[in-house]
Amino acid sequence: MTLPRCLMIGIGLGFLSTSMHGQAIFSPRSVATGSLGAGVIDVRGFTANPAGLIGMREWDLGVATSIATARSGQGFVFEGFQFGRKFLEQHAIAVQYTPGTSIDVDEPATVTVAGVNIPADRKISYAEPVAVAYAFRASDQWSFGVQARMRTETINDPQYKFQIKDTAIVPVPEEFTATSWYADAGIRFAPTENVTVSALGRGLFRATHGALPQEFSAYTLPHDPSLSLSIAASPVRRLMVGMEASTLKSGSYGMEWTPAWELSIRGGLYASKGESPFVYAAAVGAGWRYSIFDLDACYLFFGDQSSRRGLIPPISSLVGGVKDIGMNALTPDHLTIAVKAVLGRVRETLAKIEGVEMYGGIYPSAYESLAFHPIGKVHVRNISETPIQARATFFVDRYMDQPTETQPVYIAPEGQADIPLVAVFNEQVRTIPKMMIRDGTVSVSATVAEEADDKTQTRVLLHGKNDWDGDARSLRYFVTPNDPEVIRFSRDMLLRYRDSVSAGPKELSSFRNARVIVNAFAGKLAYVADPKQTADYVQYPSETLKLRGGDCADMTVCFASLLSSVGISTAFVDVVPPGRPDDAHIFLLFDAGVEAKFATSVASNPKRYVLRANKEGLSTVWIPIETTVITRGFDEAWTAGAQEYFDDAEVGLGLAKGWVRIVDVY
Repeated sequence: MTLPRCLMIGIGLGFLSTSMHGQAIFSPRSVATGSLGAGVIDVRGFTANPAGLIGMREWDLGVATSIATARSGQGFVFEGFQFGRKFLEQHAIAVQYTPGTSIDVDEPATVTVAGVNIPADRKISYAEPVAVAYAFRASDQWSFGVQARMRTETINDPQYKFQIKDTAIVPVPEEFTATSWYADAGIRFAPTENVTVSALGRGLFRATHGALPQEFSAYTLPHDPSLSLSIAASPVRRLMVGMEASTLKSGSYGMEWTPAWELSIRGGLYASKGESPFVYAAAVGAGWRYSIFDLDACYLFFGDQSSRRGLIPPISSLVGGVKDIGMNALTPDHLTIAVKAVLGRVRETLAKIEGVEMYGGIYPSAYESLAFHPIGKVHVRNISETPIQARATFFVDRYMDQPTETQPVYIAPEGQADIPLVAVFNEQVRTIPKMMIRDGTVSVSATVAEEADDKTQTRVLLHGKNDWDGDARSLRYFVTPNDPEVIRFSRDMLLRYRDSVSAGPKELSSFRNARVIVNAFAGKLAYVADPKQTADYVQYPSETLKLRGGDCADMTVCFASLLSSVGISTAFVDVVPPGRPDDAHIFLLFDAGVEAKFATSVASNPKRYVLRANKEGLSTVWIPIETTVITRGFDEAWTAGAQEYFDDAEVGLGLAKGWVRIVDVY
């Protein structure tokens, strides 16, 4: 039987009895160091700043329990657990379940029904049981994080309904619950390896499900968005000190010292303008790391105990003063113990990447040489107390079959070193049609284990297959004497003119072969002043043979390939007149295969040839060919090339002064 609510109800308020459990930031390490946002380095205490989650190794799992030492009869309370996962090197997620983070308030009251006083204590509960977070590392210095915290406010009120049971009138509890989700956002900035700055905006957004009845509005906790700024620094190795300030007119100071044996000693102070005394709480703690485990403990105690032993002011005064369920006027002195386990990658990190420098873009034409010539370097720091042998690997997906590893480099304890990067690309790199940017993965390992100590992404500029850096030494990579099109053409020409090739002295056979090949193609070729309107585009010989045209670089590369395909050595003459870089030019030399003592058998005029060592070290006769006039035949090209070489290399002293270079094509 239910009595109507219009019955005369008398409510007698007495003193409130309370219980308070846990902290939203329940990690003993965080509590002992003042809950510094800048001090978050893994899943422990991540609600102080979720951006610090990026410091996790791989998998983090932590559990905690506590006991309120200032209250008798209350044993250990399960605070909750935290779980975090780092993935793709730049991302991390975490979840925290804390059933122990709550404030339970009993409001003693009686209701008079038909002259009978009936106990009808109202129970009020505030809890913050769940938090989820995501972090992203934008660079070595910057990381960002967001999190959502769930808060519940529950009123259990037996004063609304009554029923008769066994001839007695008893209250029927009625429960009202409001659930809110609060969104926070954090930033972490590490300008140097010894300083970290963080900012956390709390309660920036709130989404509410359900609402308490209007008559219980006084029991709703205030929603005060706030901003916390924190800084942590390591003035000496193994010591971290920091402080934090909030727009809620509160702050904290903390330190962590790890003298030896993976043992840490911690301490922190809490201050608030709304508390008395101003520095109202202190914490001391310790931590110990062994293998995959971190064992942490801390003791938090308060200067003013008046509201922490069971008797508190009226509920309206309490609610207005609660800014944080975990740290407020009801929080008792308590001891917290927690264990964190690192799962997945558990070995100690010995090396850290400080930065990566790429020397320039990757030119597909020269991809084979990159296995022997550095394309960049990675700056590595030894963060251990023992010497290490660090190796670096470089990898670009699709264009490399597997990461290319360097030779090990010795790095002293706490020392630094630059490790050159090399790369073995596959044939796919020669199919790149135009310039593109890809991510290259750089990893550093200081042990024989397969997993890396540190890893980072760097931008890699991959040029198109026809791109050229303008250096004559790189132009030789476009020479393809083994190309089927090149071989077919040179062999066909020599076969077609075999009678003229075989006639004459044997020592001039290479000279005659070169003459035949040049003349055979000369009538089918057109010189074009840079068809791509850019000096850094070079056609491969097969393309020039197909198009039957090209600029001076294209012609030079094509004829170098044709001659090399029949065993004739070639070289580029690179001319860059001083003060006139726009007049830079390249033409060809080929080895006539005639020893210097028989040079007159090639030409009676010594200005028409060059005496230089071949690849066997023997001095032989080399013939200059100006490929831009090659369409007029071998003799015209030879005359023009000889004149240019004489004017630039000898009269102008270009070779002696360095503005004329000869690059052998082997």
